[in-house]
Amino acid sequence: MHELIINEKKNEYGDWQTNMSLAISVCEHIKSKGIFPQVIVEPTCGQGNFIVAALLTFDTIEDVYGIEIYKPYIEILKDKLHNFGKTLDKINIHLFHENIFDFDFRKITECVNGRTVLAIGNPPWVTNSKLGEIGSDNLPIKNNFKKVKGLDAITGKGNFDIAEYICIKIIEMFSKENVYFAFLLKNSVIKNLVYEQKAVKNSLSDISQYNIDAQKEFNVSVSAALLTMRLFGGHERNCKVFDFYTKNMLYSYGWVNDKFVADVDKYVKTQGFDGTSPFIWRSGVKHDCSKVMELSKDNDQYINGFGEIVDIEDDVVYPLIKSSDVKGEIIRQNRKYVIITQHSTNEDTRLMKWKYPKAYQYLVEHKEYLDNRKSSIYKDRPRFCMFGIGDYTFKKYKVIISGLYKQTSFSIVSNINGKTAVCDDTCYLLGFDDYDVAWFTLRILNSQPIQDFINSICFYDSKRAINKDLLMRINFFPAINLWNSQNLKLTREGFIRATKYIIQHSNTVMAQQCIAFETI
Repeated sequence: MHELIINEKKNEYGDWQTNMSLAISVCEHIKSKGIFPQVIVEPTCGQGNFIVAALLTFDTIEDVYGIEIYKPYIEILKDKLHNFGKTLDKINIHLFHENIFDFDFRKITECVNGRTVLAIGNPPWVTNSKLGEIGSDNLPIKNNFKKVKGLDAITGKGNFDIAEYICIKIIEMFSKENVYFAFLLKNSVIKNLVYEQKAVKNSLSDISQYNIDAQKEFNVSVSAALLTMRLFGGHERNCKVFDFYTKNMLYSYGWVNDKFVADVDKYVKTQGFDGTSPFIWRSGVKHDCSKVMELSKDNDQYINGFGEIVDIEDDVVYPLIKSSDVKGEIIRQNRKYVIITQHSTNEDTRLMKWKYPKAYQYLVEHKEYLDNRKSSIYKDRPRFCMFGIGDYTFKKYKVIISGLYKQTSFSIVSNINGKTAVCDDTCYLLGFDDYDVAWFTLRILNSQPIQDFINSICFYDSKRAINKDLLMRINFFPAINLWNSQNLKLTREGFIRATKYIIQHSNTVMAQQCIAFETI
């Protein structure tokens, strides 16, 4: 019966119950740090393993508060407490069958009376948008609680983890109490909490992240950890990272002055490259309909994702570079092709009807897929439109990097079989007309100092470790002096031309004051 209950609500509640062994290990770790709580608070207690583990570990507990939206879990926890081997006669157990988003925490804070509180638990590992998709009512009243506006909200920055909302609620409600905080969270949630420290200035101290093996503990492929901290005693803006099982320190991340970095020690050594990229990084082509828009080639015939032979004008078909094609410094071949309907996002695609009638007819024949693309970015745009389209899309030479993989090496691609190669939207690119400029840029980006800097600011446990925000921070101009025409294998004229181009496009003060021409 209990197994059926667990499976019934797992998705709706972002429900991954903490096993007893891990719950006890967490409590023992907290005890080893000299924390002896009198009050236990678990905001999403589920079946209560953390509450039971705390009762087994600490002899100082006087009150336990557990909140859970799913009533069968409350009943399971009551059974566990009823069969508890240790006497609970002197401990007050308060269990609330309530939605955490509606819960009035004054029921707890007014009873703390200066005692030591341990806020502990494993909040849901799910986002507000995911719960919205499955029709769950287990949502905060205001989805966009970060108050993200405009395009950021449309493209996903208004999305957030439910666990993050709960953590912030706990921090706010217990900010004036003697509280030790210990939650199992996705690393992305912990990073967001540390990131917000610069702006919100919560009184947090001793912020530590203990990485766990989520595959082993929860059978999920996600980077997760135990976050511990005190809700008083300072305003720390950095987080120390440890291995949960060995307790060995790995590194620390957070704020260095006004920069948010992934490895503080590495960043201090390479921070001279932190600034603004001389060039604007762009995303590749976005169409959201791969079976229609992406083609393979077999015996000089184009084949779409439905296995249909596609007979259209060759002028609208371009070699496509996807993230899986980004290997090595030079990309010489492609696996796929893509139909390009525009040369700018506002170009009227109806012009294709006369200029490329076969291609236009093909798109009309597959309109049920193209017209039903879900993303709101296509709203009020030309029919069959695309994004990630501009002059940069059609540049002969491109320096590119995959946004999907956990590697930071860059590649260069030129025309393939005499035609411009374009990237899909999983890649980021810089477009150039001049090979020497593109090659010089590639070599600078792949140089050890720049790679070390990227490693200092890249959060590899993020869903998209490589993104535009990170790339735009790379001011690679200071590394220009590492090179000359010989080690770049460029002519002197090509080297000077490339150097001038980079200097002219740099926004930094250094670029205005320095010239790195090779001397005769």
